[in-house]
Amino acid sequence: MKAPSLYFPSVSFRLVRSNLPPHQQVFRFPPKYNKIDITSLLTGLYGLQITDVRTMNYTGRGHYEQYKGASRRTRAAGFKKVIVTTKDDFEFPPPVSVARNGAIPLPPRIPKGAPTFKFRHLLPEPNENNDPSFKKEK
Repeated sequence: MKAPSLYFPSVSFRLVRSNLPPHQQVFRFPPKYNKIDITSLLTGLYGLQITDVRTMNYTGRGHYEQYKGASRRTRAAGFKKVIVTTKDDFEFPPPVSVARNGAIPLPPRIPKGAPTFKFRHLLPEPNENNDPSFKKEK
């Protein structure tokens, strides 16, 4: 008896946040995929119980680029926007923790010419002479 062959599609698609009801999700697919391919892919990979699939084709955004003194028009890759309706509700994972003012904390910026993180152990300890924001403990 021959073992069943497996099919692993080489497609990159992504889930997009939207303000649709919780039983509808929005995806971006390559334009070559049709509704049958999308339904079978999402059902096979993620086990979704899909009731409806709606698709919209978008062309890539055009722009001009300079090449050897001449300008030529190029176009970014197009995509297919897919709205999938499922039987079950979907909830996005919670967003990244944010500060009280609503900003996402970023790593500190390193001024130009300053040593990198790799060499932080070589930096002098902050004191009142070399750091104006240094606060003396009482």
